[in-house]
Amino acid sequence: MTGCSFLHRRYNSQMEIARERFLDDTRTYHLSVGLRSRTTAAHSLLSALTDDEKAQVSAAIVSALDEVERILRQHMVPPK
Repeated sequence: MTGCSFLHRRYNSQMEIARERFLDDTRTYHLSVGLRSRTTAAHSLLSALTDDEKAQVSAAIVSALDEVERILRQHMVPPK
């Protein structure tokens, strides 16, 4: 399993904290779970987080992604 993190990535002037993961080595199964601001107020809220708080949000997203992966793995087709 491989993955990467995009903390503080701006997307069309929005704030996003996201985690991405490949479920296999072939990169066939690629997932992304994130938190993205949709309003100015939400952007300000996310932007105001400390580095430690951003890391906590990222860890919460990783936990959610772990649960999603657990569910999806039951339905994955093995690579040929």
